[in-house]
Parts: sequence; C-alpha cells; structure tokens
Amino acid sequence: MGHGLLFALLPLYVLRSLEAPPWVYGLLSGAWGMGSAAGALLLGRLLSAGRGLLATVSLFLMGGVLLGLALLPPWPVAVGLAFLFGVGQQFWSLLVTGLTYRELPEELVGRGMGGVAFVSGLLAPLGPLLGGALAGVALPLPFLLAGGLLLALAPWAGRGWR
Repeated sequence: MGHGLLFALLPLYVLRSLEAPPWVYGLLSGAWGMGSAAGALLLGRLLSAGRGLLATVSLFLMGGVLLGLALLPPWPVAVGLAFLFGVGQQFWSLLVTGLTYRELPEELVGRGMGGVAFVSGLLAPLGPLLGGALAGVALPLPFLLAGGLLLALAPWAGRGWR
C-alpha cells in the first residue's frame, strides 16, 4: 500500500509540494529504482543479521522515509529518501518471497506465491485511492499516515522468522 501511495502521488508531490521542475520526478523515480537494486544487492550480505530483524528494519526504513517526505524537504533530500524507500521496499519484497519459498512444501510454493500475489494485487489499489482522497485534504497527510502505520507495524514484523 505504501508503494502504491508513493507511486501515485509522486508527480503531484514534486510539482505542487516541492514546487520542483518536472525532471525532478525523473530523478526521484530513478533514485527509487536504484535503491531497489541496491537493496537486492545488500540483502544477501545482511542476512546473517537475521530475517526478522531485516523485516523490521525494512518497515522502519519505509515508514521513516514517508514521514520524511511529509516534511516537504528540498528535492535533493527527497531524492535521497526515494533511494532509501527503494532499499526498504526491496528488502521487504525479497524477504516475503524467500519466506514463502522456504516455509512451504515444494508442491505448495506455486499456490503460496499465487496467494501472496493475490493479496498484494487486492490491496494495491488502496494506496492510491486512499492517498488521493487524503491528499485532497493536505498533500502531506497520506505520507504521515502511511509512514506512521508502517512504523507502528515495524516492531511486529518478522516475529518468528528464521
């Protein structure tokens, strides 16, 4: 949901809140993608810290970034935050995928991944829908609420993960 919210509101955020030129949107999107690539490369090296801890860190990272964006920082800072969001998002995605593969019997992995994709696809429209409605009140509001929700969930993320 945080991914959908950020992706949907990013152009509006750049043009209206940051009052930056349109090319800054490209920088933010590129930084997000580079952060995702960096997250994929880093995760393997950090797995020794424990999957549960990394799941918690990923939600803290994404939640903190959303709260940081709600403060409407200058666009160079927003670019750095987008990079960090990509790292956190990739950590979470890879950890959930790995958990599904590791915990399910081989014959159920396809169904398990289908279930994860189904739930993700079902929830995906909620971020942009709620984000757009809340942005009509005040653009920082959806970032504050989504960031706060991720930070509130972070202590419970990864409990029991091996």
